[in-house]
Amino acid sequence: MKRIGHVYEKIVSVENCKMAIENASKGKKRRREVAYVLNNLDAFAEDLSKRLIALNFLTPYKKRIISDGLSGKERELQIPAFYPDQCAHHAIIQILKPLIEKSSYEWSCANIPKRGMDKASKGVERATIRDPRHAKYCLKLDIRKFYPSVPHDKLKERFREKFKDERALQIIDKVIDSHSPGLPIGNYTSPWFAEFFLQPLDMLIKQECHIRYHIRYADDMTLIDSNKKKLRKAFALIKEYLAAKTLEIKKDYQLFKIRSDKTKKGRKIDFVGKCFARGYTTIRKRRALAFMRHSRFVQKLIRLGRPIAFRVAAGFLSRSSCLKHTNSYGLKKKYYDTVDIKKLKEVVRNESKRQLRARCA
Repeated sequence: MKRIGHVYEKIVSVENCKMAIENASKGKKRRREVAYVLNNLDAFAEDLSKRLIALNFLTPYKKRIISDGLSGKERELQIPAFYPDQCAHHAIIQILKPLIEKSSYEWSCANIPKRGMDKASKGVERATIRDPRHAKYCLKLDIRKFYPSVPHDKLKERFREKFKDERALQIIDKVIDSHSPGLPIGNYTSPWFAEFFLQPLDMLIKQECHIRYHIRYADDMTLIDSNKKKLRKAFALIKEYLAAKTLEIKKDYQLFKIRSDKTKKGRKIDFVGKCFARGYTTIRKRRALAFMRHSRFVQKLIRLGRPIAFRVAAGFLSRSSCLKHTNSYGLKKKYYDTVDIKKLKEVVRNESKRQLRARCA
């Protein structure tokens, strides 16, 4: 494989650093420290370039524990400072991003822009809706504590397989070694490094195992085929590959027959918030219950004539997006069609105008 060079000069260039500061500041321009950096953009761009050259662009992380989504999993975030850390991360990824995207697998989602849950959902429905004849069995698995378990030495080896610019690799190594163990959850670089690290696994599944449908959402993998033996062989190869990278598969992996709308036998594929069967798609039970509770609360506020808060209105409109492209007609009729959507949109619109006027003032 031909390795890529002349990356270092692009990363440390003042123009790239200036663009990195501007991109890192998006959504943060009202912060005092961010506004100060932007007001002295040229000076800070030159300083960031010098810091990257001197490998002096990292400061200690701030830690925060969050509860993740409906699952309620606790995750520890590592929050880097805006300057120089976040700006340096953007400067690195701006150059690596097109190179990583070019070699990424088409149905690798979550870590690539414009490839989110909708893209992953369409990937599964290619099999269950469009090609149910071959969507007989599913292998569903994910990697145990993936981000904290990524081995630094193996990740560095992976970068050296792709890039030959030693000075650029020193900058990348500095970011990798900034947190141990694994990759920090919260860095702009982490999802891109994770995507790059798992790209050979995607090629293994498609080219050596010849699995008909393979969709990966971060480290969560769904493999669909009509041949159960192929899926078992794929599982053995994936397990062997991950073991060589000092990673392991979660023990709750599943290999099962996909439920059919005709025979009513088998199980649905629970993936990216939806449940997929051969011929139809529904919402995951946990998301459906949360949507129902939210809908009843909104209907109660409207019935009692109480004002609806912006967060309540925006939250319901956001939750209702899970109904798109599903066959949950009964749920939609009872809990969505009975809500005054125009009123909720009016609340969101008025608050958006108020915030815009406040920013302009």
